[in-house]
Amino acid sequence: MKVAGSDAVGPIDRAFLALARYHQPTTGFLLDFAGPVPERAALAERVVRRAAGVPALNLLRPVGRARSWRRRRTELVPEVHVRWRVGLRDAAELAAMTDELLSRPLPGAEHPPWDVWVLGLDAGAGMGVGGGSGTGADAGAGEGAGFRVLLRVHHAVQDGGGAAHSALALFGDEPAAGPHLYPPGPPTVSGALLAAADAARQLRAYGGPRDWPELRVSPTGRTGWVGRDVPLARLRELADAAGTSVNDVALAGLAGALRDWHGGGAAAGRSELPVVVAMSTRGPAERYAPGNHVVGHRLVLPTAAGRLPDALAAVRRQTDAVRRTHTRDVRRLLVRMLPHRAGELAMTVVKNAVPIGASSVTVADTLHCLGAPLTGASMIYDVHDGLLGYVSFTRAAEVLRCGLVYDTALPRAAELPGLWQRVVGAA
Repeated sequence: MKVAGSDAVGPIDRAFLALARYHQPTTGFLLDFAGPVPERAALAERVVRRAAGVPALNLLRPVGRARSWRRRRTELVPEVHVRWRVGLRDAAELAAMTDELLSRPLPGAEHPPWDVWVLGLDAGAGMGVGGGSGTGADAGAGEGAGFRVLLRVHHAVQDGGGAAHSALALFGDEPAAGPHLYPPGPPTVSGALLAAADAARQLRAYGGPRDWPELRVSPTGRTGWVGRDVPLARLRELADAAGTSVNDVALAGLAGALRDWHGGGAAAGRSELPVVVAMSTRGPAERYAPGNHVVGHRLVLPTAAGRLPDALAAVRRQTDAVRRTHTRDVRRLLVRMLPHRAGELAMTVVKNAVPIGASSVTVADTLHCLGAPLTGASMIYDVHDGLLGYVSFTRAAEVLRCGLVYDTALPRAAELPGLWQRVVGAA
């Protein structure tokens, strides 16, 4: 796969390389499959053979302040890039192993910084979704044997949308379209004004939300993952009734989950909570391009809204403005114009102004890996420093999974996806 300009290190890539001096910024995808664990040699052969054709998975970290990626000089090694942990007894052991892998070192030296872990359950163990320090499996999950595949990649080399395309390329028995690709559009003056106002609000909010004490804790550096599923048909029903998108419903549900997080009424007297929503800028020619093709938008979650329809209306007003003003295209242009050091500055401002990030991505309606059907998926991003939590809404296999990677300092964080599930599933 030849990708134009794929050797250049961009300003956002540079920011993640700088972050790696004290934290390993790992992104990737967690995919759950039904049925027995596949034969080890067959999966390892598939992954390594296909990875050789994915540009981002063949890069080495640049040396010093170099502006270009280094290309690997040796063959990909199956024992380095495809790892195995089977015989897990239940969903709790699966969750514990998933948490451990969030911060386990990636391959280094002359090996590209990515790997795949296959986590297999004993026959008869309930797969669930689970996670969250023993909170247990999702009540809607199926029973029977299953396995989890975790693709981990250094965030400087690839963003979450790119990792989704890579996961489909590595694992799928058949080609799948994957996340939407966004052809460049014309930037607008109104979009530039919205971006400028957004930046000004970020600067004013430096230090984080002062009336949300739960979010003003000192990070521990220890992270966990928890996820909960809702049938996609339920989200579509709510979206159609409001004349809006599934993504808007998911974000409105997150506002309700945060409202209920500490007793519902406790959030009523507080300022509404801003989050940074990641937006992909990958165009049709950049499906497998390395680097970060993503921008962030500040969205205020209506945490004081008492009803989901009210929260949904408030979210929709903001997302409509983003679409109407071509904010994605304005930010795409701004990122390309940034000097390299500006990416580091922008990340510092964001992580000190907004304690939670969010994103939405689509994997595939159906996917099989060596015959095993996908049952759910979640984008992961190991949080760091002032960023205490990252929420991903991932559509796959006709469910939408709310996945949360969180610092363990965040009180009762593992409850949030379950609260979100209740808000949108019972609304």
